Amino acid sequence: MSRNAPPYSGHAERRTTPRKPTALLAFALNSDGVRFPCQVRNISDRGAMLEFLGQHATMVENAFDLVLADAKVRYAVKVVWRKERTTGVQFCLDNE
Repeated sequence: MSRNAPPYSGHAERRTTPRKPTALLAFALNSDGVRFPCQVRNISDRGAMLEFLGQHATMVENAFDLVLADAKVRYAVKVVWRKERTTGVQFCLDNE
């Protein structure tokens, strides 16, 4: 094994677009108007990984609006996975 080879992670990378690390403040907006603050930990053209406070990751709906606090940008997203305080979401694109 080469010294420069990446360590074996135990799973294959399935993303088709590269992720960019971020620390953007945002909130998840459920259909009933309830907001859950979060931080966008990484983002790509197709989705993002969100980190919530406490148990908020389990309280967001399977589809919600992700609203970036500073940029006033809103994305319709759907949950792809959840693990503890983090949630992976996919952007719902107009052509899908």
